[in-house]
Amino acid sequence: MSHDTVARSVFGISHETIVKRILRTFDAATATDLESGARWYDEAGQLASDLAAGDVTRNHAAAVIAQLSPRTTWARNVATATALIREGRDAARALGAMGALLDRAEIALSSDDPIGTINGPKTGSFARNIAGDREAVTVDVWAARVADLDEALLSRKGAYDAVAHAYRVAARRRGVDPATMQATTWVVARNGRAA
Repeated sequence: MSHDTVARSVFGISHETIVKRILRTFDAATATDLESGARWYDEAGQLASDLAAGDVTRNHAAAVIAQLSPRTTWARNVATATALIREGRDAARALGAMGALLDRAEIALSSDDPIGTINGPKTGSFARNIAGDREAVTVDVWAARVADLDEALLSRKGAYDAVAHAYRVAARRRGVDPATMQATTWVVARNGRAA
């Protein structure tokens, strides 16, 4: 099934309309937003590298950060991931990390393929982005808002991939990588300047 067919059946709009909505937000970015978006995953990747030590690789740290990311702020995400990697489960729990997320993060931390332990497309893409994959697209609540889509529909068959593909198309049209497109639109939306 094509991305356009999925977009029309799930969201009731064309794939091209999703691309245009993403571009409208990207084009509203200030010079500061563009710089922040371009640096976002590099900085997150540096954090993962900084957390790597001993048996913990950059991919382990990226997977832990991603597994602890749902429904939390970036600051809390960083704090709980750092606590889990450096001090253990109790320290992360004391900072408010949820049990099920901690379980998943610990599985990733002890795996030979930490990113491969991740099941969800958003969490897996986020881990890959942090680990340095600039082609993966993290379609989170903010990415759905940028495209003016109902986040609840992303779980329907093919929907996540169709939206991720729309971000890739938008990125090609502006000459940036898909991760930068997503991060920049996230910055614009979080700053309340989404078009």
